[in-house]
Amino acid sequence: MSDVTYRRARPGDFLEIAALDRGAWRQNADATFVPDGEHVWRLWVEHALTFVACQGSELVGAVLAFPCLAGSWCLHKVMVQEVFRGRGIGSGLFRVLLAELDDRGAEVFLTVDPANQRARRLYEGFGFAESVFVSGFYRPEEDRLVLSRRALSGT
Repeated sequence: MSDVTYRRARPGDFLEIAALDRGAWRQNADATFVPDGEHVWRLWVEHALTFVACQGSELVGAVLAFPCLAGSWCLHKVMVQEVFRGRGIGSGLFRVLLAELDDRGAEVFLTVDPANQRARRLYEGFGFAESVFVSGFYRPEEDRLVLSRRALSGT
């Protein structure tokens, strides 16, 4: 979308991002568990890599990756307001985040529900490869695939 802009999130964005997260979470297969709250989004916006997509002054999407002790980064969240989905905004968020991680020479990983073929295709299109199947990753009934991606450039 040509009228959507992407930028690093600013500390003042954290409440809007947390609200977007709550809205996206309600569409999960098991929405009874609590999504990340305002307190953690406040920290992530300032201390992790968080980018937002905006249409005019409206925040319509966000993506987050944070550094891990082992040196890789965890791509933890990507979300787009439901009415804006299917317009390439999620892909745009991936591009700006992965460009930053590539510039840092950073490996990144994420987890995905093995049944979510649409998300898996998206991630694989950005260079993520299936590396590990983990049974009961979050809870006994929540399996995940851990996909990883090496930096495409950088140091």
